[in-house]
Amino acid sequence: MKRTIAAIWMTGALLLLGTACGESTVEPAPKPAGEGEAADPGAGNEAGADQGNAADEGNGGQGTFKIGDTVKFDNLLITLNSVKSSKGSEFETPEHDQYLLLDLTIENAGKESETVSTLLQMMLYDAESYSYDIALYTGTQGSVDGEIGPGRKVRGEVAFDVPSSASYEFVFEDPFTSGQAIWSFDASAVAAE
Repeated sequence: MKRTIAAIWMTGALLLLGTACGESTVEPAPKPAGEGEAADPGAGNEAGADQGNAADEGNGGQGTFKIGDTVKFDNLLITLNSVKSSKGSEFETPEHDQYLLLDLTIENAGKESETVSTLLQMMLYDAESYSYDIALYTGTQGSVDGEIGPGRKVRGEVAFDVPSSASYEFVFEDPFTSGQAIWSFDASAVAAE
């Protein structure tokens, strides 16, 4: 009897795991009408240089983007608008060299509400592939955490406490599926606060 219950429990757990672990769709967002090839390729990039490849298509739900790019991640349209650095304030100083403040816009293009969690879905990597979690810093503006209704959008800054690095990668992912959207940028593209 105990083996039967254990077998049922294991089968249920495997089914739950199998249905929860899908693959996210990651692709460049379609450009709104009126935006074409004449757009400035350096838009959103203070340095004006190429900060990464256009999306790598067909790479298993993963793409590499640059500052200013909008990415369709399942039903969310995510834009990394800009990145700036901050040394903190009199009462808040970074543990490492600086806070990087990423200005994001997230729009729900789906028909159902979507939830965004900066703690579960966002990470920053330096040039040596060390990862950094979200930092609690009150110098940010707005918030992208929480529920986003269909057709709604939110904008806010997300802070990371990081050392100086030649380049960084911002990663957005869903912890319950595979696939990541990755924005790559050089330190020269980071504006000083």
